Formats: sequence, C-alpha cells, structure tokens
Amino acid sequence: MRPRSQTIGTLGRAPARVTRPPALAPAPVVPPQPPPPERGAVRRWLRSAMFDNLGLKFLSMVLAVTVFLLVNTDKDRETTVRVGVSYTLPEDRVLVSERVDDVQVTIKGSWRRLRKFDPREVDRVHLDLRRATAGDIAISKDMIHLPSGVAITSISPRYIRVAFDKRLDKIVEIAPAVTGRPQHGYQVDEIKPLRATVKLRGAEGMLAALASVRTQEISLEGRTESFVAETEVIPPEGVECVGNTRISVQIRIDEALVTRKLPGVGVAVRGDGDLSRWTVSPAQVDVTLTGALLAVEKARASLVPVVKATPDARPREVEITIEGVPPGVGVKLSPEHAKLVPAKPPAPAVPPRAP
Repeated sequence: MRPRSQTIGTLGRAPARVTRPPALAPAPVVPPQPPPPERGAVRRWLRSAMFDNLGLKFLSMVLAVTVFLLVNTDKDRETTVRVGVSYTLPEDRVLVSERVDDVQVTIKGSWRRLRKFDPREVDRVHLDLRRATAGDIAISKDMIHLPSGVAITSISPRYIRVAFDKRLDKIVEIAPAVTGRPQHGYQVDEIKPLRATVKLRGAEGMLAALASVRTQEISLEGRTESFVAETEVIPPEGVECVGNTRISVQIRIDEALVTRKLPGVGVAVRGDGDLSRWTVSPAQVDVTLTGALLAVEKARASLVPVVKATPDARPREVEITIEGVPPGVGVKLSPEHAKLVPAKPPAPAVPPRAP
C-alpha cells in the first residue's frame, strides 16, 4: 500500500500555490544634469563669436559684398544730366528769341557705366543757324555723343524755337550815370563825357528805340572838387559795343549858390550917448542874402541891421547897414532906410486929489 500523498500526486493534483510579492516597476532613468555655467561664460562666448578668427570673418564679408555687387551691377539704371547748347548765328541777323543754354538728357546704362560717366566730358549740342529760318529746331539723339554702353532715353526740350531780326549798327550818345551827392554846400555844375558817342550793334527793332546808352555809376558822395572819372559803357542785353567801351567823364563840382530871405530882422541903434532915447521906424526889416550856401548859413546867425545915431536930436532919415556878413555874400534890405526919432519923455506924474 502506497502512501496517501503519493496517490494524490499520481492522480494529477496540482501542487499547492506559493504566494509571491508583486514585482516593482523599474525607476525612470534621469539624465545627468550639466553643471551650472561658470560666471562670465556668456560674455566669453559672445566675445569669442565676434572676435575669434577675425580675418576669416572679414574675408567672408568682402566676398559676400563682391558677389552682391557683381550680381546687381549688370542691371540697367537711369540718370539725368544737363548738356550745354552752343549756337552759330548768321552775320546779318540777330537771334531775338529766348536763348536755351542747356537741355536735360536722361541716359540709361549699367551701374558700373553710369558710375564712371562724367557729364562734363560730353560735347555741347551745336546748332548751326546760319541758314535756318524762324521756327522750331529739333534736338535729336545723334547730336549728343555719349560713351559706349550708355544710351539716351529722352531729351527735354526736344525743340528750340528761334526767331531772327536784322542786324544793324547805330551811333548813340553816352549818358554818364552817377550816384550819391557832393558834400553839403557843394553842387554838380557839369557832367561831360570826353567821348560823346559810341557805336552799338544789335537787332533793328531794339536799336530803333535806343537814343543813348548809360555807363557804370560814378560816385559823387562827399565830393568837394572837380575830377575826371574812368568808367565803361553798359549796353542793353542783346546789344554790343563796337570798339572800346571805356570812356572818361569830366565832372565839375563847385560851391552851391543860394538866395535866402530873412523876414522881420530887428534893427539896432549904434552910436555915442544914451541910445535908449532913440526909436527906429520901422523897427524890423527884411534881409535877402545871396552867395555860397555855407557862407549864407554862417551870415544868418551873425548879421545885424544897424542905424547910426548922432548927437543931433532932430528926427531924420538914416541908412540901414548890415554888420556881421562875411565877404562874398550879397545883401539886400527892404526897406533900405529908416527914420530915427527921439523917444518921447515920459508924462509927469499927476498928484492924487485930496478927498
């Protein structure tokens, strides 16, 4: 007989279960943390990025700019310049229309061409008008010579209007021009050009209305003596002088002569004795002075009309004379005589009446 335990095992009885503790989940893997940056590391990094290999960085920049310029300089660009205009005129006619001295030209070319282009090297547009008639003259592109690689896109103005008048010579008088005034007390007596006329050349219509031609201004400011001035003739615009334009002008300056009337000047009595006992009738006279301005002004402040008294106490008519007048000044009195009369004695005092 087998043991019981063996019999049960033979019949397929499962062995008893063994209780085991649950398996734990694996811990997450934590990557290692970098150590904290050292103090000033950022500053050192920026400095290294900016200044390390400085030569290579500069070379890279130069190469980049060169490539940019090579790519962009092939593009066409436009710019505007001014080109001068010259004229050849007929000998027997004058251009009376408005003269155009330059035209505005727009040119096109690569940037490298335009950068080297100098407008001063472009020849002026030449207009030969010797056989032209009045009207519009076209400015064409073939009149403007530009270097290769530069083309003209527009011209302004495209046409220049011209008009002519017959050319003539005419002899006119010279009219000297002056400015300023002589010193006080002096005046200009004469302005005389030593060459009286000059020959002018210009358009018939302009010369027809021209009777004289002015000179450059001659200053008279503060002058007290005569002199000769050198100046030049100045013809109007569009008119030219034939021959020498320089002339001499004689200017004569002298003292100014004036006449001044002084009304109501008091008459004084001169003589010996008690002059207060005389009266003069009229007591005032009108004085007229003639002479150089400065002398007359001096006389006005110093002159005195005078009558002479004598011991004879009878009334009489006496001549009035003037004292204090400088030489060279003429004097006229109105009236020229006065009556000298003894003054009346004062009336005796009347005693008061008794009440």
